[in-house]
Amino acid sequence: MRLWTIAQVPWWPTEGSAYYVGVARNLVEGRGLVTDALWSYATGPLGAPRPAFELWMPMASLLAAPGMLLWGPSLSAAQLTFAVLGALLAPLAWFVARDAAQRISLPSRRASMVALSAGVFAALLAPFLLATAGPDSTLPFALFGSLACVLMPGALRDRRRGALLGLVLGLAYLSRQEGALLGIGYLILAAADGRGDPVGSRAAGFARRLMPAIAAGALVTAPWLLRNALVFGSPFSGQAVENLFFVANSDVFAYLERPTLERFLAQGPARLLGNIAEAFRHDLVNVLLLPTLPVGLLGLATLPFMARRRALPLGTPLGALTLAGGLIFGVIGLLFPVATLWGTFLHSAGPALLALVVLAALGLDAATARIRAARAWSRDNAWLGPLAALVIALPLVGLQVGLTADAARGNAARFALLSALVTDHLPPASSDRPTAPRADVISDRPIWLAETLRRPVAALPDEPPAAILRLTRSLTAPVVLIVDGPSRLSSDASGCFVPMPVPLPGIELYELSARCSP
Repeated sequence: MRLWTIAQVPWWPTEGSAYYVGVARNLVEGRGLVTDALWSYATGPLGAPRPAFELWMPMASLLAAPGMLLWGPSLSAAQLTFAVLGALLAPLAWFVARDAAQRISLPSRRASMVALSAGVFAALLAPFLLATAGPDSTLPFALFGSLACVLMPGALRDRRRGALLGLVLGLAYLSRQEGALLGIGYLILAAADGRGDPVGSRAAGFARRLMPAIAAGALVTAPWLLRNALVFGSPFSGQAVENLFFVANSDVFAYLERPTLERFLAQGPARLLGNIAEAFRHDLVNVLLLPTLPVGLLGLATLPFMARRRALPLGTPLGALTLAGGLIFGVIGLLFPVATLWGTFLHSAGPALLALVVLAALGLDAATARIRAARAWSRDNAWLGPLAALVIALPLVGLQVGLTADAARGNAARFALLSALVTDHLPPASSDRPTAPRADVISDRPIWLAETLRRPVAALPDEPPAAILRLTRSLTAPVVLIVDGPSRLSSDASGCFVPMPVPLPGIELYELSARCSP
């Protein structure tokens, strides 16, 4: 299924996947962890090429690079690597479901079908397939984050498993910063597990459960934090903090009008609460339920029944997955309500989706068992519920893959034309990589354009023409391209931005006039 999916998607389906694949290619070609796209102005140096991952984490590019060494620096090589990694989610779901079925004492035939159903769902559902076609942080976090949850119960009892958990938590953090929330989830499990300790030894027991994981996790993450401190001046991202204060998604490209707490609070209580409600609705419906129909909906419906019967203890793989997925869902919706509309939870939903897959398999088994008892069937027919779910799910999977493939092919054709159009207005590319901060183009699609042109491109802020003029001068960028306009430059009265004729509808192209150049 993954090979079929990547065969349909010949171009980066998102700008995020273009970023990760581009950095992996640069690494394989000997340029290091650099990117030709300047998409955030929160962290210096402001220019391109620039060090990569001022906000995002490097694991997706590090995983894509070995495939590029084997098969050449291309998107398809990265996709093949991710197809292998993505296939591991199926046996992981099978293991969690088998463990859960055994804990509630299902008969062996039914337990086997529950495990098999969960594995098949994880193999076939669209979110996991599309994460293979567009290599980014989604799949590594789903894999390492879910594996960490599976290891958590054993780590509470065994130091070696605790150390292994720490290593996997470190890999999850290097996939996405939400890995820190997985660590908080383990803290909750350790605290709950320690309630049975004698009062006088609870602190020592808590430390015993935590220290192996903390020490091993520090070994994995410390080199990356040191790299960021040396390259960007801080081990942690300033953009991540600013994401808390977004009032619109265009704030991610802010240049002079930086997101601030004062501007954020000025929205008023009604708008703040409305944003949070919309974030939770979006993440629940658009991320967890609609892309996984009917499996995600069945899993969510099963959750309260499992909790009511106390069949979902925290100290189990399924309990840890559910806790971690709920924690990530809640924290992102509450603290990043605007940023999540552009994919914050979408890319970190792997543990929650895997928990829903297992819960759906358990719920279908319980529903089939009730029908069997009511109809007095002579056989358990445990396959009936999963088959019915697949009959509904597979056409929806095909639709989602098809729409993604069509969009990718359309964007590939569009950006090939845009690349030729922009190149006609640029001086020839120098064979020497520039060291001074600069950009050849400023665009509202900086990553796709940078990867198509293989030249430095900076993000277009949603700010007045005066701010954009200051940016073009700072980066010595002679051209501004707006792909998804209209832009504020259409009302520019300074005469600095000269509109160029464009044969494509909806596209705006401006050259900086000579009198306004730095």
